[in-house]
Amino acid sequence: MDALESLVGFAASPVLETRLRRAAALAGACDTSRPDAEDPHWAALLDAVTVQETRLFRHPAQCAAVAALLPAGLAAARAEGRPFRMLSAGCATGEEAFTLAALAQDATHEAPGTRIAVLGLDLCRPALASAEAGTIAPGMGEPLALVPPARRGWFEDASGRTRLHPSLRRMLSFQRQNLLSWADKGLDLIFCRNVLIYLTEPARISVTAALRAALRPGGILALGPSDRAPAGMVASGESVWTARDA
Repeated sequence: MDALESLVGFAASPVLETRLRRAAALAGACDTSRPDAEDPHWAALLDAVTVQETRLFRHPAQCAAVAALLPAGLAAARAEGRPFRMLSAGCATGEEAFTLAALAQDATHEAPGTRIAVLGLDLCRPALASAEAGTIAPGMGEPLALVPPARRGWFEDASGRTRLHPSLRRMLSFQRQNLLSWADKGLDLIFCRNVLIYLTEPARISVTAALRAALRPGGILALGPSDRAPAGMVASGESVWTARDA
């Protein structure tokens, strides 16, 4: 657990301890004196201990708050001749990124022609493979249970079978990434929900600072209900904040 804390910022917890016990053989193969997320043994252990709970339109009120802010952001990106860039940090199997793509695509009715790019980041390789394939798994129950009826067309075909709409898949990309060492610039919207709760306090501070630094002025940050927003953010909805203009 000490090595996982230094490597990816995981905090000791009963959940992590249980997962490590179940993955004892994988843990025993790791060199704890030199933790490395790219090392095959460490990568396998991270696959086993990361939490991959997610679903489409999780926290509907938060999704609605973000949807209300999207048209103005998309219009600004179109006026500047650039894509509207969104990030799902800790994307798991991709349902959060799929949700962002659907929300943005619907908002283009008020800002037609805006290019949209959605990036998902996670450490778990099987989860990323599922996300890249566009698979919508049952996960935490019926996969479309929280999807508003007007948006279900993005996630099911005419016969009612669950699938990700091809136009959304074209917006999406996924990368394996350690948030403790991640940095970016010029993002318009970031979702990082139910991720920071698994980190130590220093790691939470580091990651939230990196998220804030990655946002454009006026960019949107959506966190989990128990997370604290970094300085320089203005409340804009349920666990949703907007970056003050620089």
